[in-house]
Amino acid sequence: MSPRASSRSPRGSTLLLVVLLVTVLLGLVAGVMAYASSERSRAVTSSRTGQRQGCAESGLQLARGYFGRNYAQWDTFLSNPGAYDPIASSTNTAPADPRTDAGRAAIKTVNPALFADLDGDGKDDVYLYIRDNEDEFKPLAPEWNRDNDQQVVVGAICISETMIPRRGNSNQLDPNALAVEGILQYNGGGHAYTAQTAGGTGSGNLNR
Repeated sequence: MSPRASSRSPRGSTLLLVVLLVTVLLGLVAGVMAYASSERSRAVTSSRTGQRQGCAESGLQLARGYFGRNYAQWDTFLSNPGAYDPIASSTNTAPADPRTDAGRAAIKTVNPALFADLDGDGKDDVYLYIRDNEDEFKPLAPEWNRDNDQQVVVGAICISETMIPRRGNSNQLDPNALAVEGILQYNGGGHAYTAQTAGGTGSGNLNR
């Protein structure tokens, strides 16, 4: 019995060693594949982040032109912030969300010109908006639905489904919105544009 036991022991050790080596190799392969997938995801996200920035910047130029041409309607636009301003505030408690189908439909009912297709695919890529700057002298309270100094804030949000990043390796769109905005000033014979700023909204909620 003793010789048989000793002859089986090396075979058992060899088999155990092979199993351990295969397990290690599988772990290495899985790690390499995960790293490659992560790098690809980061590269795609980085590429689309640049596209999204360009999308929003292009939308801002469209907003500048549209609202500049329609200076006579500024007070009309400002008096309906639910459609013309996506940023929630104490005076704009339930703005339509241009990133949702329902929100876009509600806004288009008021003014379809607030959306633009940048790449010709028939889908909305940017939403153009306007809101008043704080142009009242203290102690007067701000009147957000009326312009007093021929200056307003105009901006654009990239809502494109092809120019914004996805989350990880899934096809889920990143809900974080990128808005770019600046001051539009009317000078009587035309319009001038100054003070551009840009930023993402973080959680995806649009809040002032």
